[in-house]
Amino acid sequence: MSEQKPKRLAIVVDDEAIARKMLMFALQHEGFQCDQASDGHEAMQKITSGDYQLVVTDLAMPHKNGHALAVELLKLEKRPTIAIHTSVVEPRIVKDLMNRGVDDIVYKPTHYAAFAAKMVALVERRNRSGTTDMMVATDEASSGTLAGLAGAADEGERNRMSRRQAKTVKPLTARSVNTLGGESLPFSDGVIEACRLACNPNSEVHDISAAIRREPGLSAELTRLGNSSFYNRSGSNLRLEEVVVRIGRRHVGELALALNASSSIREMAVTSMNVPLAWQRSLAARAAAKILISLRKNSSSNAGILLSAAMHSLGRLVLAKAFPDDMATMIQHANDSGEALTVLEQRALSATQSEMLARLLNKCQIPKDIIGPLQYIDKSYRQLEDLDPADREDAELVKVAVLIGWLAVGHWEPWDLVEIPPVSVLRQHGCRPVSELVKRTREALLEMMAEFGDSGGLCESSSDQTPCLYHCVGERDWDILQWMLPAVGFTPAETDSQENAAMVINAMDVTRRQFAKHPAAREPRRGVMLVRSGQAVRPSAHRAVHTFPCSVASLAKAISANRFVQNEPSLEPVGHTRGAAADVTASDFTASDVTAAGDAAPVPNA
Repeated sequence: MSEQKPKRLAIVVDDEAIARKMLMFALQHEGFQCDQASDGHEAMQKITSGDYQLVVTDLAMPHKNGHALAVELLKLEKRPTIAIHTSVVEPRIVKDLMNRGVDDIVYKPTHYAAFAAKMVALVERRNRSGTTDMMVATDEASSGTLAGLAGAADEGERNRMSRRQAKTVKPLTARSVNTLGGESLPFSDGVIEACRLACNPNSEVHDISAAIRREPGLSAELTRLGNSSFYNRSGSNLRLEEVVVRIGRRHVGELALALNASSSIREMAVTSMNVPLAWQRSLAARAAAKILISLRKNSSSNAGILLSAAMHSLGRLVLAKAFPDDMATMIQHANDSGEALTVLEQRALSATQSEMLARLLNKCQIPKDIIGPLQYIDKSYRQLEDLDPADREDAELVKVAVLIGWLAVGHWEPWDLVEIPPVSVLRQHGCRPVSELVKRTREALLEMMAEFGDSGGLCESSSDQTPCLYHCVGERDWDILQWMLPAVGFTPAETDSQENAAMVINAMDVTRRQFAKHPAAREPRRGVMLVRSGQAVRPSAHRAVHTFPCSVASLAKAISANRFVQNEPSLEPVGHTRGAAADVTASDFTASDVTAAGDAAPVPNA
């Protein structure tokens, strides 16, 4: 009979419950029997009364931090293997702990399976020799290890190493995200219950109203909305029960979540994200969706549209709050690489942030029909073509509303994904020039911000603006890019204001003949032509081609890289640049206008 292996005892010390659970799960898979503690003081009480072979501890914790705990453990006559698992980057602390004899120091985020396997080796090595030197690992778990940083000659070298690590790390996995439950959403139980009751056809109006009244802020907001001129033209003051009937029970359920989403986003504490920008975008997208709904002619239901618009980026905030270090690493990688964060999330999670959010709402038993459009926000317009016509129409409207809302706010992150809707989609859902939609949305946004008592204005875009000579070859009423360029640092002008101004040509959704007739086709100066992927015009000696979708950073880089310089020497062909993601669409260009297939950007999974 084979000898049974002794059970290895470990304790995980971290003030974040999710981090503790993920570490414990990985260690248990490697045969550890795990205990947990939320700070160094609690851990020390358990360690003195137990026989632990491994202690894994964070550094930044209340009551007693990880450094103090490690120092105390190192003084024990029979000490356990000690591993520091942290996001605190401080070379002096690293050097001190290494000199004292700590066995390993690993940065968050971590590949948990590889980390657990490494802990087995460290414990077995200590059991054999009684001491363990710091191991400099070369596997994926050690991509965040501080051993190499401790000997770095200067801060510049440390920064270079950190950037290399960020490019190889896999911050999040689908398994880790699947640990999230409905409690990770910033909604109170009362709001969830009010939504459930409102969407239940068997619920009574007084039950719905009673649930809403348990949330004073929601009750006041719905009462104010129900007594607005849009819903109440009589001038009399409606009670909440009358408001529910006037607005519509199911619509009240959707509005309850949408209104609470906007206010909850404003109050979220997420260090790696621009929360004020996310809040303004939520309000603006909801305002744009309301405007677009009012322009619809042939739709029997608008279920989920306002909610999806208001919550379009909430999933990313939930991820950033639940996994702050992992998301911070992913954002840093996006900034370093120029990729869109949406693409990185899709690669790491095999799902978009909006799909993840829809799953969480489903766990809270929110009806699927009012969260339906939400899961498609990060899908490309090409991918939406596979949906049922009604679902496709709703999803397209929400995507257009989100884009109009972002344009109304006017501030963009470098890692934002820019996807320009086809003109046919804009014409179908807009029925108004883009300039009018943006203006109306901005007015509604400022009005809503004032209702929240916020008079600070919109998030500021770049103040360092560079003039650019801009040509729109297609329909000007549906020109999104002229509103986009100021947010990436360029002021479009139709005349040549400066000799070294960049030239930008919007050639999306135009045919060869249309472009040939436009003055931009005969413009001799250096510049960049913006097209859709699959519509890849052959670059010339003075004109580059950049495809959409792309990140804001890659768009700004493409324009800056092709600025005109007076009396510059003859140029080689400037080539074709691609965005961080691409949605390949049918091209109107003839074979003579299109480059070889290898020049087209690939179809992404995102």
